[in-house]
Amino acid sequence: MSSNELSLKYDLLNSQMNPHFINNAIQSICNSMTKGNVSQSINWLNRLSHLYRLVQKSTKCKLIDLQEELEISTLYIELQRDLFDKGFSYEIKIDELLDGDLEHTKVPPLIFQPLIENAILHGLKGKKRTGEGKLLITITVEKDMLYVCITDNGNGITKTKKQLNEASGISLENINERLKIINEGKSDKKLLDVRTLKNDTGIALGTQSCLRIPLIQL
Repeated sequence: MSSNELSLKYDLLNSQMNPHFINNAIQSICNSMTKGNVSQSINWLNRLSHLYRLVQKSTKCKLIDLQEELEISTLYIELQRDLFDKGFSYEIKIDELLDGDLEHTKVPPLIFQPLIENAILHGLKGKKRTGEGKLLITITVEKDMLYVCITDNGNGITKTKKQLNEASGISLENINERLKIINEGKSDKKLLDVRTLKNDTGIALGTQSCLRIPLIQL
């Protein structure tokens, strides 16, 4: 495949990531307004507007700063947390090796967001009314790769891959394809891994989705 064909394919995959979660958030805000939560809904709309501007800016690029990707992810997480009945807690842990380099480390735009969305909407769904949901994002450096894991403490994977794709509107294969394109086939390791975490007795402890992204620093 030529470089032009790869570029066009990447742009197409990238564009598929843009509108879905904005639409979901607007629907949730509309539901909130119908319940009479007007001032709170306006606050959410203002934050959603800021998020939308960041998304519009980011999806015009093939790569964005890790710092920008984390800002988009954080805004999205906090908006979804507020829309949950009792919220959930979240934490983002970043490798010390990346300290001071977030602006110079490049990642595909919105590469974290679909997995965060699945963790919140599917993994933490059962925790919605208790406030016991937990979301953890870890970003570490492994040789020449960024290793990004998104972990929830839900009931594990209860849907098939096809059902997950249909529910989120975003194919896991889409993410994998984007990673393959920027990786240029240089790694034989699995670039996207989604699995249920279990304890020693086989009880599900949650879901973990991990990405391997080429470490690009400019």
